[in-house]
Amino acid sequence: MSLDIGTIWRCARLGVVLLAAIATASPALAQSGRPRYEPAEIQRKVQKSADLQRQALQTLSDPRRAEGLVQSAWTELRAAQHEMISNASGAKFVDPLFEMSNKRAEQALVHLQAAGDALKSNRSTAGVRTDQEEGAPAQPAYLDGVRQHVEQALRLTNGLAF
Repeated sequence: MSLDIGTIWRCARLGVVLLAAIATASPALAQSGRPRYEPAEIQRKVQKSADLQRQALQTLSDPRRAEGLVQSAWTELRAAQHEMISNASGAKFVDPLFEMSNKRAEQALVHLQAAGDALKSNRSTAGVRTDQEEGAPAQPAYLDGVRQHVEQALRLTNGLAF
């Protein structure tokens, strides 16, 4: 059985058409609604951020350590938010809780940033002073604001749904 040139060209064109169909289908398959990041991994990052925020609240008597914990909490939460946004942008159907969770994550990040900035800008005054009436160590006044920011961030972080 011999193949003439016309049959070869028809087969070649058919192959090109099939390859083109596969190439155009690949991006569609990649956007098939399967999340790029595992929701369990996102939740783990959110939980780690919440744990770091709790630790920061417990270590406000050591502002330098608290500052590092707040920065780490911010980083974990920002990574989780990035992954959540990335998953939502590639999904066929957006999770109805996405907007609310994204807004809460954004607000928590703002509070963590404010707490971190306050800790950073007050490094020079971070020494613990003594309360002269009771003789017990008193924390600098700015730490009350830091505490409020971290507590609010923790409430928001705990309310996230991924």
